[in-house]
Amino acid sequence: MPHPIFQAVLAGQYQDGLKVHAALPEPTATDDRWGGYCLFALGQLWPARDLLLRARARGCEAASLELALVLRYLGEPEAARQLLLSLPLDRLSPVDRSYAHREHASLHLMDGRPLLALAELEAAWSDLLTAGPDGETLRQSTAQLLGYVSALLGREAAALHYLNLALGTAQGGKRVHALHTRAQVALYAARFEAAGQDLAEAAALLQSEPVSAAYHAYLQGLLARAQGHWEVALGAFAQAFSRARATGESSTEALAALGQASVLTLQGQWAEAHTALLRADALSSNAWQSALVGLRRGAWQVAQGQPEGAVTLLGARERFEALGLRRETAWCDLHLCAAHLANPPQARQALTRVLDTRAALGSGAPLLPELRLLPQVTDFLLAHPDDPAAQTLLRDRRLAHPREPLRLTLQTLGRGALLLDGQEVRVGLRRTPEVLAYLLLRGPATREQVLATLWSDDDPRRAANYFHQLRHELTQHVPWLSIDLTRTSGLYSVTCRGPEFNMDAAQLQHRLSTLSEDEVVGAIFAYTGPFLPEATAAWADEEREALEWSVIRAGLQLMQQWSQKGEYSKCAGLSRRLLDIAPCDEALVEYLVVATLHLEGRLAAQRALLEASTRAQKELSEAPMWTSRLERQLLSVH
Repeated sequence: MPHPIFQAVLAGQYQDGLKVHAALPEPTATDDRWGGYCLFALGQLWPARDLLLRARARGCEAASLELALVLRYLGEPEAARQLLLSLPLDRLSPVDRSYAHREHASLHLMDGRPLLALAELEAAWSDLLTAGPDGETLRQSTAQLLGYVSALLGREAAALHYLNLALGTAQGGKRVHALHTRAQVALYAARFEAAGQDLAEAAALLQSEPVSAAYHAYLQGLLARAQGHWEVALGAFAQAFSRARATGESSTEALAALGQASVLTLQGQWAEAHTALLRADALSSNAWQSALVGLRRGAWQVAQGQPEGAVTLLGARERFEALGLRRETAWCDLHLCAAHLANPPQARQALTRVLDTRAALGSGAPLLPELRLLPQVTDFLLAHPDDPAAQTLLRDRRLAHPREPLRLTLQTLGRGALLLDGQEVRVGLRRTPEVLAYLLLRGPATREQVLATLWSDDDPRRAANYFHQLRHELTQHVPWLSIDLTRTSGLYSVTCRGPEFNMDAAQLQHRLSTLSEDEVVGAIFAYTGPFLPEATAAWADEEREALEWSVIRAGLQLMQQWSQKGEYSKCAGLSRRLLDIAPCDEALVEYLVVATLHLEGRLAAQRALLEASTRAQKELSEAPMWTSRLERQLLSVH
C-alpha cells in the first residue's frame, strides 16, 4: 500500500501530509522523511531540516536526499554535497537513485558547471523513463532542470522540449518550478511577454508551493530589470530579499541582493548598492555566486570611476570563463567596455570579445538585459555606426524591441526638450520639460505641491487644467513616458516604460560625483548651458545655481590637485572652460593667471588677467575687486 504522506506529496497537498504526520502516535523514519519534505515545500526550511535529520538518524538513508535539497536552499551546498557523496546508491530504489542524480546536478548548477549537471540529469532521466507512477513528480522536476541546463548551453529547442514535457503532466503547485524555468528561458531569449505570462500563471499557484515565493519575486525583478522598469525591479528584489531572509533561503537572498545592487548602481545610489553587495558577498556559497558578486562589485567601482573596477571585472570574467559560462563572461565584457570608454580602442576590443561570445551563444538576446544596465555603452554603440560589433548589438536591441526607440532623453541644460534617439520630439505643451524635471528632481509630489511650485502666481483652476492637459498630451506624443498618479499616496511621479531614459542634468551630476578625473573633466566640458533657462520658478533658480556651483566646485578641486603637482597646462585649459560658465569667479581667474605665468611668463599672465577683468566688468558693470590684487601679485614676481 502506498505511503499516505508520500501520496500527499505526489498530490502537492503538503498541509494534508503534515496533518497525517501529526496524527501518527509513533511516526516511523519514513514518516519523518515525507513529513520533512512537506515542511520544505511549505517554506519551513529549518523545521524540515530537523525532521529530516531525525529520519536519517533513525535509519532512513534516503532522507539524505531531501536533507540535501533543504541544505541547498539554506545556502549550504558543500554540506549537501558531502551528504550525497556518503549515500550508497546501490542500496537506493531506482527512483531514489534518480533523485540522487538530480540533486548532484542541482549542486553542479550552483557551482556553475552545466555540462556536469547535464550528465547527471541524463542518467536520472534514463532511469525515470521506465519508472512507474511514483516517479512522476521526479520526472517533472528532472525535465524542468534538463530544460534549464539546455537553455544555459544555448540549446533552446531541447530546453522547450523538456519544459513542455514537465508542464504537460504537472498539476497545481507542481507546475511552478517548470513555469519559473520557462520564464527564464523566455527572458534570455528576449521574449518578455511570454516570460511575463509564465510568471503570472506561477503566481496564481504559489499558495500551494510557498517555498518558491522568494525565487518567484526574484524572477519578477529580473524581468522588470530587463525591460528597464527600475522601480518595479527594486520592489520585486526587495520582496525576494525579505521573503528569502524570513525563510532562511540564503542562496535566493544573495541573488536578490545582487539584483538590488545592479539597479542601485545604475541609479547612482552608491551607499545603498554597497550595502547590498556586502550582504550578497556574505551569503554567496559557490563559485558562480562569488563570480556574480565580483561582476556587480566591479560595475559599482567602474560607475564611480574607481580604477580598480576593471581589475575586479577581469577577475570575475576569468572565473566565469573557467566555469564555462559564456553568457556571464560576455556580461563582464560589456562592463569592461564601460570601464574603458575613455579609451575607445580598448572599449572596442571588449566589444569584439562580446561579439565572439554572441556567436557561440547563437544569439545576442542573453546579453540584452545586461546592456540595459549600461546606458553609457548604448551611447558608445550609437556613436560608432561603422563598428561591426556595435551595429550587431544595436540590431539585437532593436529586434527585441522593434516599436521602441533606444534612448529617451530629457534635455534641461541650455534649453528644455525631449529627444528620441537624439532627435527632438514634439511633446505638446511648452512647460512639459519643466514639469518632468521637477518631478524627477523633487518628486514624487502631490498635485497641490506641483501647482504651488510651478504655478504659484496663476489661477489654481487654470493651473490644474494645464497640468491635466500636459499629462494627456505627453502620453499622446511620447507613449513610453507618462506622469502617473499613485492613488494610495496621492503622489505623481514620472514613469518610462521601454526605452532607456535619462535627464542630462542628473547624468551630469552623476559624472561629477565619480572618482574618475576623465569623467569629471568630460562632464564639465559637456555642460551646455544653465538648467532650464526659460523657467522662472524659484525651484528652477535653486537647481540652476546648485548645478552651476557643482560644476565650478568639481573644477576647482581638480585644479587644486593639478597645481600641487605642477600640471599647469591642465589648469589653464580647465579654468578657461569654467570662466565661460562663471566669468566673474575670482578663484578661476587666479588659477588661469598662475597657470599662464608658469607656462608662458609674466607678460602672457598679465594679458590673461586683462582679458578676464574686461569680461567680468561687462558682466558686473564695474571693475571686479580682484583685479588689483592679482596685478600686484604678478608685479611681485621676478
